Amino acid sequence: MRYETLSRSEENEHGIISVKEIVSILKHIAEHATQVALYYADGNYFVLSTLLGVNDKGLWLEQSTNERDNKRILESEDLILVSIHLDVKVQFSAKQARSVEYQGYSAFHLPLPKCIYRLQRRESFRLEIPSAKPLRCVIPIGEPGAVQPREVSLMDISVGGMKLTYAEGDIELVQGQSYENCQIKLPDMGTISVTMIVRGLSSLPTKSGHNIKRAGCQFINLSAASNILLQRYVNSMQRVKNTV
Repeated sequence: MRYETLSRSEENEHGIISVKEIVSILKHIAEHATQVALYYADGNYFVLSTLLGVNDKGLWLEQSTNERDNKRILESEDLILVSIHLDVKVQFSAKQARSVEYQGYSAFHLPLPKCIYRLQRRESFRLEIPSAKPLRCVIPIGEPGAVQPREVSLMDISVGGMKLTYAEGDIELVQGQSYENCQIKLPDMGTISVTMIVRGLSSLPTKSGHNIKRAGCQFINLSAASNILLQRYVNSMQRVKNTV
C-alpha cells in the first residue's frame, strides 16, 4: 500500500472533511482489522499496523514490535497512513504521535485527521443502481427556446460517467454528441448538474417487439462540488451494500 503524492486538484476531488464521515471510515477499518501502512521519516520507511480504536478526537494505532521503528515514528514530524476501505485506497496525514497504552496494547495516539482521501479513480468502480433505489437523469433535448426535458433511468454510475437505459422512442440520443445541464437527483444528498457525452449505444429487443436502448456516457469537466457529492453517494451506497 504505497502512499500517493496528490496535486491540489486531486486533493479537492478525493478529499473528505466531514468529521462524521472520517470517523465512520476509520471505525470500519478498525472493526475489520484492515492493515494500515504507517510511513515515517519523510515517507522513506513504513511499518504495517492495525487501528485499535477511533473517536471524534483521535485514533489509536498499534505500535511496532521494533523499538527502533517506534522511536523514529515518535520523532517524525510528518506521518502518512494508508489503508483500504470498501476496496478503495484511503490515505491521510498525521502529526504529533504520542506513545500511550490502549486496552493493554502499546499504541500510538494520533489526532483525528482533518481530511482523508479516498483514492477512487475515475476509471475504477462503477456502482450498479439497485432497483429498490432507482436513479433518474433529466436530459434537456432540443434547441434553445424549445427545450424538452426527457427523463431516463440509470443502470450504473461512477465519478467518470454513467450507463443509461430507456425505451425506444422515449428519447433519441446521438453517439458522440454532448448534452449539457443534465440533472441527477441523489437521494438525501441533492441534485448534481453534469455535461455528458454519449460514447456508445446499443439496442436490445424485447418479447413485445419493442427495443430497449442503452447508452454509455462520459462526464465532461465534472465540477468539484458535483464530484464530491457523487463520491459521497457512491460511498454511501457501497457501505449499505457491504452491511447487507
